[in-house]
Amino acid sequence: MHLIVEVGSQLDPDVAWPEGAALTMFAGEPVQLMLFLSHPHVLEVQAVTAPPTKFAWVDSEHAGVLLYRLGPVLSWSEATYTPHLFEPDEGLPSVDDDAIVQIVLIDRETNIVKALHRVRWPEDFAAAVRASVARMRDTPYSALAYDHALHALHRRYPTPEDMVIDRADVRCTALPVTDDPD
Repeated sequence: MHLIVEVGSQLDPDVAWPEGAALTMFAGEPVQLMLFLSHPHVLEVQAVTAPPTKFAWVDSEHAGVLLYRLGPVLSWSEATYTPHLFEPDEGLPSVDDDAIVQIVLIDRETNIVKALHRVRWPEDFAAAVRASVARMRDTPYSALAYDHALHALHRRYPTPEDMVIDRADVRCTALPVTDDPD
């Protein structure tokens, strides 16, 4: 699902994206957090690039949860993840050594990119996520186990903030990327 995007560009107008967040992690590409919101509020658009950009990661054996808080105003949100939901020809699920994360906000009614921001995870955070993704990748996939892991997390930690406070394996404040590392 990795797409090359710019603010103001339009994704395929024939694709209807679900409300919420999608997360991709492939070797050789930045981690991509895509946020699909219907008519995003100006504060949501501004929050994508407003510091601080905070993350937390939960490894729940068969599922990962990336929790994120964009800017000082918005509350914590989440994106669930398993490497098994992607086709092998899309690439090797992993987090690159440079730990770049591209955050993309898309208005799902128009498929227009409203905001784009690149940040870098600190190495200890990236290493924890990388190890979690590698372990999940090497574990046989079970849709039942994936669903059970997510339901169990949400029963015990009903809000993303509860999960950050009481369950996160690792947390960080990401650093903005000012230049492409080419």
